[in-house]
This record gives sequence, C-alpha cells and structure tokens, in this order.
Amino acid sequence: MTTWTSGPVAPAARPVITTRVAWYRSLRVRTATAMALLALTLVLAAGAVFAHTSITGAREQLRAQAVAQLRETAATDAFGGALPSRATSDPAALPGPLRRALTGDQVVTYDDGDAMWAARGQGDDLLATRVSAAPVRQQWNALVETFAVSGAAAALIAAVASWFVAGRLTGRLRRTASTVNDAIGGRQAAPAATAEDDEVGVLSRGIADTAAALAARLERERAVSADVAHDLKTPLTALSSAAALLGDDEDAARIRRLVRRLRDLVDDLLRLAQAQHDTPAVQVRPTSMAGAVEQVLEDQATGDVPLRVLADATVPLDADRLARALTNLVQNARQHGGGHVVVEVDGHEVRVVDDGPGFPEAILRDGPRRFGALGTAGGTGIGLAIALHHAEAMGARLVLSTTDGGACAALRFG
Repeated sequence: MTTWTSGPVAPAARPVITTRVAWYRSLRVRTATAMALLALTLVLAAGAVFAHTSITGAREQLRAQAVAQLRETAATDAFGGALPSRATSDPAALPGPLRRALTGDQVVTYDDGDAMWAARGQGDDLLATRVSAAPVRQQWNALVETFAVSGAAAALIAAVASWFVAGRLTGRLRRTASTVNDAIGGRQAAPAATAEDDEVGVLSRGIADTAAALAARLERERAVSADVAHDLKTPLTALSSAAALLGDDEDAARIRRLVRRLRDLVDDLLRLAQAQHDTPAVQVRPTSMAGAVEQVLEDQATGDVPLRVLADATVPLDADRLARALTNLVQNARQHGGGHVVVEVDGHEVRVVDDGPGFPEAILRDGPRRFGALGTAGGTGIGLAIALHHAEAMGARLVLSTTDGGACAALRFG
C-alpha cells in the first residue's frame, strides 16, 4: 500500500527553512574541531621529529662520554689505580649483548636503557664502564611535556580562531535563510543579497535571487486566487439571493445546497490566498469525533454517505474546519472514486474510503497541490489542498493512501 502523510504540524504552521541546528551538527563546531585536531597533529608531528633528533644527538653525546670515560679508566688501571664504581672487569656484570659483541681491543658501546656502556678486551683483559642515561630520560620527559602543552595550546588557539571565522560564515548563511523565510512568508518583498565576493557570498546571492523569484510567484498566485474569489463574490451573492426565492421542493433545495457549496469554495480560495499572511482563527474544543462527523454529514451537501463508527474518542478539534476538510474529502471521493463512498470514525481518526482507482502516483509522492490535475477525471485538486490547509490549522495530519479496494483519505488527530 502506497501512503502519503502530511508532517506533524502545529496550528497554522508554515514551511520554513530551519536556521537553528543541533550544536554537534553546527559547522562552527565541526570546523573548530577539525582545525584543533589539525593543529594538534602538526605540533605533535613536529615534536616527534624534533624529539627524535634531540634524543639521537643526546645518545651520541652519551656514547662519546662513555668511550672517553673508558679511556680514562684504562689509563688509571694501567698505572695500578683502583677502578671507580662505574667501571668493572667482571664479564658477568656486563649485559649479555655487550659481552657477546666484544672482540679483542675494539671498543664496543651498548645502551641498555638505564646506562650507556663502553667496553673492550676479553677474559682477564676485560674493562668496561657505564654512564647513567638519566639525563637523556629527563630530556625526553621534558620534551614530551613541552610538546603536549604546546599541542594543547595550539589546538585551543586554532579552535577559538576557527570558531569565530566559521561563525561569521554561518551567521551570513543564517541571515540568508532568515530573509528567505521572510520572503516566502510575505513579510519581505525580496531578501537582501550580500555584497561579498567569496563562495558564501555567491551562494547567498543565488539563494536570495531564487527566493525573490519564488516569493514573486507565490504573490502572483495569491493575487490571482484572491482576485478570482473576489470577482466571484458579486455574482454569487446574486445567485444566492435568487436561490432563496425558489420554492421548497427537492430541486430548489438541491440548488441552494450547490450554491452554498460554491460560496464555501470561494471563501476557501480567499482563505488559501491569505493563509501565508494571516494566522487563521482556530476554535479547538474537546469534541466527540463520532458526533462531530455525524453532524457534518447531516449539515453539509455530501449526499447520502454512510457513516461507520468503529471507535469513538474525545478529540480537540475545530468543528467548522473539520466540516470544511471532511466535506472536501467526501466531494473528492464522490467525484474521482468509484461511486461508493464510506466515512469511518476510528478513535482519533476519520477516514473517507471509496472503491475507485485510488490516488495518482504524483499525489502520493508529492502530496496535494492546488490546481493540479487529479486522476483521469480531471479537476483542479483544490479540494485536497483545502482539506490539508484546514487539517494543518487544527494540528491534524492528512493521510492519503491507495489500497486494493480504492482510495482512503484520513484526518488523523494526535
């Protein structure tokens, strides 16, 4: 089953361009985060290169110091002096890799992480000394601390700077969206275009030009609708007066109902033309859904349409707007359906069901459109648009669907 549903709306809601987004989706937050991560990455990368170079140089100095210390210790040992505590002639005191690397009189150095060793000789001629690597570790810890602080500071500075820069860009976009909303809502003839020549300025001018053209088309449509409805008022008044002079037979009553229906359509045209300028008055009261629908079917010119009450509920609604919306739905079903129309009340929902071919795909895809062709029988399509307008005014949703048995148009409250 294919279904179209109007979005959940508040009474008299108008479509607008949203100018506020969740903070975590904001371009300012994303830009600031990206720039902070970039700055932190650059500082840490530079720090890693600098630290590697510095620590390598420090190790080489430590190696040279250990070799020089070995020569001094060898000279002392040659003159029969006692070995200092940092020197040894015991092979077991040496790290295994250093002991295995010794060959003859060649000086071999080895860093075990805690000290830098320098040794030469074998057996009784073995002599080794060590230099503590604590200064290198201290230098490494200092470098890590320095670059951690520098990275955090760079990330903070980049985040703050990009926050303000991105804020200027997003602020211009929000102002553009606001002027577009004003133009569409009829509060401004045309949005003011920005004078900047950057990408945002070009985009803003394009949006402004498009909004101005759209606002002009909407204004022309409202003007045409209002003019047509206004021009029909005078002949309709005369027609209503003439119909009131007719007798009380069935044909005269039918003519009066049709005249009243035509007058209601003209009034709806005026209301639709003014909908984007004026907030319509809505009288919402808790009402029995079954009772309200039954009253509509009795009062309006809907013909002999059966009512099925599956479940009743007390619903906050505007009886007059419900009558207008439901009458238009019934008239559409009678005109474009298969001839058999049923109105069903199911709790907070009232449905108009027919046994026709169903709604066209364009209606189910895009929703009701004023003056759009409706099915093979033709028509202006204003009935569904009027029903949608009154449903939105009451805070209800219009649900259109096509089933195997025909078309179903539902007004869903809550």
